[in-house]
Amino acid sequence: MINPRSDRVLADLAESLLLDGATTPAALESALRDAYPRVMVRQRTLSHEAVTVWYVYREGTWIPSETS
Repeated sequence: MINPRSDRVLADLAESLLLDGATTPAALESALRDAYPRVMVRQRTLSHEAVTVWYVYREGTWIPSETS
C-alpha cells in the first residue's frame, strides 16, 4: 500500500522495483531512497493473515492524499 495513495510515480517505481527483485521491505526501502529520501517501508504483521502487505510511506509516516 502506497502513502499517499495519490502518488502514482511512487507506486509505479515501487512496483517496478518489486518486479526487478526487491524481496524484502528493507531492500525496497533502500532502492527507493535515492528518489524519496524519507521513505519508509514496513510489513504488516497480523496473526492469521494469509497475505503479506507492505506499507510504503513516502514521507516516513502516514500523510493524507493530495486532492485536486
